Order: sequence, then structure tokens, then C-alpha cells
Amino acid sequence: MISLILPRPLPHYLSNVRSAARHDLPALSAVALFGVGAALSLFSGRNAIFGGARMLTIGAIAATATFFIGKFFNVAVG
Repeated sequence: MISLILPRPLPHYLSNVRSAARHDLPALSAVALFGVGAALSLFSGRNAIFGGARMLTIGAIAATATFFIGKFFNVAVG
């Protein structure tokens, strides 16, 4: 399932599409992060909601840090 979700943003990035389809990528990433966190909770014995929320929070912090580091260095993609 993850292999079907993860490669999806790459064609949008490479084709430089400026459409409404590009706005679903953050939501798709959030769903993927939550799903991976919930799946990992099966191995740790924790609550699936807690594991998914934890992974989603870490991903959101990483994305925010990446965004602001790019802004600081005046890096633009596209």
C-alpha cells in the first residue's frame, strides 16, 4: 500500500503541474504519515491513534522546519 502512495507526488513535481491536484498532496502525505505511525504502533504495543498522531506531528515539524530553512536561504522550487 505504501508503495502506491509514496511515488505519487513525484510526477506532480517533475511535470510542474499547477492545478488543483497539487493541493491534495499535503493531505495525502498526512494520511501516509498517520498510517505508518499507526502500523508501527502494532509492534510497540501502543495505541494506534497515539502512534499515528505522533508520526504525523513529527512529519509536520520536519515539513515546517524544511519550509522555513528554505525561506531563510531564499530557495525556491518551480
